[in-house]
Amino acid sequence: MIEDIKIKVSEKLKDHPKRLRHVFGVYETAVKIAEAHHLDVLKVSMAALYHDYAKYDTIEQQVSHLEIKIIKEFMETPVIYHAFAGAIALEHDFGIKDQDVLNAIRYHVWGRKNMSDTEKVIFIADCCEPNREFEDAKKIFQMALVNLDQTVEYCMKIGIDHVIYQKFQPSRDQLEAYE
Repeated sequence: MIEDIKIKVSEKLKDHPKRLRHVFGVYETAVKIAEAHHLDVLKVSMAALYHDYAKYDTIEQQVSHLEIKIIKEFMETPVIYHAFAGAIALEHDFGIKDQDVLNAIRYHVWGRKNMSDTEKVIFIADCCEPNREFEDAKKIFQMALVNLDQTVEYCMKIGIDHVIYQKFQPSRDQLEAYE
């Protein structure tokens, strides 16, 4: 199944080689973190490979898959739509119903309160995969091999600081999760 997912993702992102490298970087990183914590590698792999599946779909395409509640909730930050649309695509394309996997995709952008270990791994791997060029990426990966909770907190702080630096308002989910 993972090979089929890799093929589907590669085809979808073929015109976006940098994003495809990122997705495979998240996948490889997530697997290493999952193995270090004795987590379900299959679940982590599915979520990692599909986390940015809908990233280059138009907003109209993304919204066409979403419930009105989600559209309204994130209207100010439509960048999040791709995460929810990606979860729907994985469920549709491969019949995946595991909410842990689907939630890991839905909440990979800025996390949420009470994340499962699978969600934490995808959130962290998206932050620190090898193609990330910011200073702390390697440090974050090393932290993740030891303690998921501390690493999530660190990544959330970096994410909130980045949003503020870009002159945006952190999401309610970001702030609740960080508290």
